[in-house]
Amino acid sequence: MYNFKFQELDDQDFHQESIHFRTLVKYCREMFHCSIEEIVSLVGKMLAGENGQVKAHVIYADCSGEMTGFIIFYYYPQNKVGFIEAIVVMENYRDQGVGSLLYWKMVDFLKKNYPECMGHILEMCQDRENYLKRKAFFLKQGCIPLALDFFVLDPEINKSGIQILYHPYRLNQEYSLNTIEEILREMSKDTIH
Repeated sequence: MYNFKFQELDDQDFHQESIHFRTLVKYCREMFHCSIEEIVSLVGKMLAGENGQVKAHVIYADCSGEMTGFIIFYYYPQNKVGFIEAIVVMENYRDQGVGSLLYWKMVDFLKKNYPECMGHILEMCQDRENYLKRKAFFLKQGCIPLALDFFVLDPEINKSGIQILYHPYRLNQEYSLNTIEEILREMSKDTIH
């Protein structure tokens, strides 16, 4: 049985280029084909102040000094919603609950640090490897699929093969169709891929 620790990447990780930060950059470059500019943008959002800017966070799982997985997510203060950019579990640690633990650490983090947060959104590309397994994972965590063709969006988005899922923390009448459309527009400007 592994003993996992969960931590948020912080300023020291960036300035000292810790092994965890270098591993994150490596995976962003290799798995998600992120450019240096996109990684710099992500780091900038991670170091953003609290003045209403979109804020990025990374929580990673560590086992004996080795990064076993990480989750990159944003908080959008204007719409009071989180967004999962990526969740990655290293191959040797898959099917051991690391992904679920990272997911729920993120939910707890958003609820604690942004009490006004109403929930979070994530997108899944349907033509990527392991789509059905990833979809089952997120549905098991409590995510609800949104029908993009229901919203008035750019036709390219509707044809993109992207599935949007939403995990509400609480539901109330503030979340109208217009709010969801604003969230989708705001996210499309600020994500790294």
